[in-house]
Amino acid sequence: MRERSPGIAERWARGLLAGGEAWSGANEVILRPFCRALVSFLPGMLSAGRNDLMPLWSELAELFGSAAARRGLSAGEVIEEFQLLREVILRMMFERPLAGSPGGVPMREALLLNRTLDIGVTQASVGHTDLLFFSLLNGSGAVEPMDGDELEEVLDQITQLRDEARRTMRHLAGSELQ
Repeated sequence: MRERSPGIAERWARGLLAGGEAWSGANEVILRPFCRALVSFLPGMLSAGRNDLMPLWSELAELFGSAAARRGLSAGEVIEEFQLLREVILRMMFERPLAGSPGGVPMREALLLNRTLDIGVTQASVGHTDLLFFSLLNGSGAVEPMDGDELEEVLDQITQLRDEARRTMRHLAGSELQ
C-alpha cells in the first residue's frame, strides 16, 4: 500500500476533478493535498498503529466532509467522492496484484482497509452534516464558499494532521525496535 499511495492519490484526484465543477476554481488548491494526506494514512491504518492513527484519520475525513459542504456538495455527493477512493484502490489491486501474494491481498488487510474506508465515509458525512447543522443553528443556514484565507486554513489543517500521523508512525516504529 505504501508504494502505491502516490498513484492512488493521483488517480483519486483525477477522478474527483472529472466528476464535475465542485473542485474547480479556488477549491482545486486543496484537492491534491487532501487526496495525498488521506491516502498517506492507509498503510498505517493496516498496521499495529491503527488505533493511534484512528482519531487523526477521522478528523481528516471530517475536514474533507466539511470542505465538501463549503464546496456546495450534498451529503450524498461527499459520500460518493470518498467512495471513489475505494474504487480506485480496488481497481489498482486487480490491475496489478501484489507481488509474492498468490491470492492477492490477504483477507485481514482487505477487511481492515474496507473498515478504514467505511469510517472515512462516515466521518466525511459527519463533517458535512455538522457544518450544515451549525450553519443553520448559528446563522442563516446557508454555507458560504471558502475564500483564500479559509482555503489556506484548510491546507494548514491537512498538513498538521498528516504530519502528526507521520510522527505517530515514527514513534510507533521506534517503540517496536526497543
